[in-house]
Amino acid sequence: GYYRYEAGYTPDFAGREDFRGSFIHPQLWPQDFDYAGKRVLVIGSGATAVTLVPALAERAAQVTMLQRSPSYVINLPQRDGLSNALRRVLPETWVYRLARGRNVSLQLLFYKLAKACPNLVRRLLLGLVRRQLGAGFDMRHFSPSYKPWDQRVCAVPDGDLFRVLRQGRAAVVTAEIERFTAGGVRLKSGEELPADVIVSATGLQLQLFGGIAVSVDGAPFEAPRSMGYRGIMLRDLPNLAVILGYTNASWTLKADLSSEYFCRLIRHLDAIGMRQATPRDSTGDVRPAPFLDLKSGYIERAAHLLPAQGDRAPWKLHQNYALDLALLRYGKLEDGYLQFSQPSAAQDEALATS
Repeated sequence: GYYRYEAGYTPDFAGREDFRGSFIHPQLWPQDFDYAGKRVLVIGSGATAVTLVPALAERAAQVTMLQRSPSYVINLPQRDGLSNALRRVLPETWVYRLARGRNVSLQLLFYKLAKACPNLVRRLLLGLVRRQLGAGFDMRHFSPSYKPWDQRVCAVPDGDLFRVLRQGRAAVVTAEIERFTAGGVRLKSGEELPADVIVSATGLQLQLFGGIAVSVDGAPFEAPRSMGYRGIMLRDLPNLAVILGYTNASWTLKADLSSEYFCRLIRHLDAIGMRQATPRDSTGDVRPAPFLDLKSGYIERAAHLLPAQGDRAPWKLHQNYALDLALLRYGKLEDGYLQFSQPSAAQDEALATS
């Protein structure tokens, strides 16, 4: 993966040391922290903030979601009514496969439609939110300035965020922070938001290889100078897979395919009596492009750490499960780009003593 889990991203908030309440990043949530009856301010507008606010509203006196800019959100039921009905008449394996195929197809269709007709999809998403919140709600809090799928769309499980907003147990404020104060946050508008607890749901930090220092033949491997191969391996880096999911669909779809492909590659190495598989670009004329196609803050902050992708196969990263399914599960392993080799005993000994 590519997340740094031991610490999240926290902006440099002016006056943070002046705040007398509790300041928490969700990655480092204190065990048994008691926020019952307290005023909680959640800074952020992404998936973490969207799911935290309704959960905190169950016990907090008041919860406010403070966002610099809105995100697209959509209600997502936790229970699949159609699948539950089909279980009464069909075997479980059939129901699972039907649901999986339907969900994959709908996600891909939604993404393709958003890219082809962004204004139409924007109206659709905002219309669905308006239905959840009612005609009197200020829709500027859920009207992003960017196009759908320039950033990921946030799912609201069972509409719980909309429910606590309708009930008045939570509120949304769209504004920029000037500084922290002893009792909360002062906005650039001059308004002060009081808080006993501030939660900085401001995102994660990216980190390749889980923080491992990777080297090849004793020389440090520089990922930003490399290029992704089939969205799994990296050019000139032997025998290493980076498991990354889709940005426009379920993460596990691509993670499963990538793991399956790499196991198939290991079995192939065993079958041909080789120990190394290394992606190589013999032409050198592949044009690079950003590895991930999102404009999310956490990706833009770490763009200089990521490898590139290419403008053609097998260096191009597909955000398409159906295409990846064909290429990764059934495609040829010996495609002319993977170089198979068997290091000599002398090379092994030299590397072991370097």
